[in-house]
Amino acid sequence: MDGCPPASPRRGYLDDVAALRADDPALAGELAALTGVRGVLDWMKGRGLQGTAVDLVAQDEFDHDFLVRLQPGGRWLAFGVT
Repeated sequence: MDGCPPASPRRGYLDDVAALRADDPALAGELAALTGVRGVLDWMKGRGLQGTAVDLVAQDEFDHDFLVRLQPGGRWLAFGVT
């Protein structure tokens, strides 16, 4: 998530949402209740982001970052998925 420190094994999703809240409270509120890739896809649809760029980056054999372009030419969100 833009402006947040990298996630670590000790940090969880809600920790990242809490860090985002300082910069973008409205977005943090939208993201707080998401669970799983299905939740992210439903959120994208509700936001009109169905046609936006996405990417999936392998971190290791089990963990991936699901990247979603939030704004053209700039801001991306990263969701850790396993």
